[in-house]
Amino acid sequence: MTDFKVRPAEEKDRLGVSILLDTAFGGPSEARLVADLRASGAMALELIAEHDGSCFGYVAFSHMRSPEGLWALSPVAVQQARQGQGIGGELIRQGLDLARRAGATAVIVVGDSQYYRRFGFSLKAAENLSTPFAREATMLYPIVPGSGGMRGALKYPEAFFPE
Repeated sequence: MTDFKVRPAEEKDRLGVSILLDTAFGGPSEARLVADLRASGAMALELIAEHDGSCFGYVAFSHMRSPEGLWALSPVAVQQARQGQGIGGELIRQGLDLARRAGATAVIVVGDSQYYRRFGFSLKAAENLSTPFAREATMLYPIVPGSGGMRGALKYPEAFFPE
């Protein structure tokens, strides 16, 4: 299916997004993360992919606590039956473009380097950042010149560390 549109998520989409995340991730942890990011004011951007009013793709970006200006991409999800159709990629590409327009310095992601490097994420660009997550899966998408290779400690919103 290539007949879909990407748009900013709205409050009316929250139930559909929660169901999508619960299904895609096999439980409520990602939906809880999204709700906590919203509640704490750390959410920077949410996009959905839809067709005929049905939400089947989602991506979120949140404001990192440190380094200043960094955004985190997490989570991204597409209904299993619609995977492999470029939906997740389109959500990520549009989200990165909107992050750039909003003035983000760079975007961090933790995930499969084979997948994310096609969007411009790089392990090398993140090598000087200390992270609470897997070093071998932490990648940076530089936006501002010189942001690749920046130094510092990645401090994610508290929502990433539920008690």
